[in-house]
Amino acid sequence: MNKNFIELDNGYGTVYRFEIVEKIPAGFYVWNIPDPGFLPVATDLRPGDPEDFNVNTASLKAIKMDPAEVKILIHAAGYGIKTKKAAETAIKRQPKSGYMLRKKQLAEAALPILEKITA
Repeated sequence: MNKNFIELDNGYGTVYRFEIVEKIPAGFYVWNIPDPGFLPVATDLRPGDPEDFNVNTASLKAIKMDPAEVKILIHAAGYGIKTKKAAETAIKRQPKSGYMLRKKQLAEAALPILEKITA
């Protein structure tokens, strides 16, 4: 296996191949699939299409990180905090529900990490 790639078996017969990178490339976001020690990042098949939730599995990337930081980012991504911009937006908003308050708290935890790893 090439040391510039890792493979992750989803447990359902699909093996994803991730290129190891240092920073989140432009146009990519945190893909909230758990993998301790690596942060998976992806792009959509049709970027810019708000109805397209299909990950482009041909261009997957991953960043080697502290598992605690990966856990924070994966949890935040589950609330829609998948990019630095999304974290900044969530922090600026006044939460009007428990869900939005939790999203803001996760964004506050995720933003310093995202600032370090966003290109």
